[in-house]
Amino acid sequence: MTNAADELEQDVEASRGRLDRTLGDLQSRLQGPGIPRDLGDLKRSGQAAGEAVERFVADVRVNPVPALLIAAGLGLLVYDVFRSTARRRSTALSAGSPAADRDLAANRADRMEERLDEALEESFPGSDPVSVRITK
Repeated sequence: MTNAADELEQDVEASRGRLDRTLGDLQSRLQGPGIPRDLGDLKRSGQAAGEAVERFVADVRVNPVPALLIAAGLGLLVYDVFRSTARRRSTALSAGSPAADRDLAANRADRMEERLDEALEESFPGSDPVSVRITK
């Protein structure tokens, strides 16, 4: 029993130590140069993205024909994906694939009520007046 208590105490102390370190790390990030440094990094990454876009636009201005060919190729790829998806969908419908359950004739609301009444009649024969009162 003493060993178990000692082990628990050691585990608690270790957890407290980890918690103290984590809190210390958080405090150091929130105080001092942590937040301004993070904001500066964010600003630099935004500037880098802006520079990359500017370089891309400059490359397109210098070489418009290859850029147009690349854009046309990407457009054809997107068109082909949408066209093949639509073709697969129409082929599946015309090939006589099974209809969705909600579209089946047996699942119409009036037919379902009729089938439920039949099932109740089988489960609780109508000769029993109590079951008729329960089910109706």
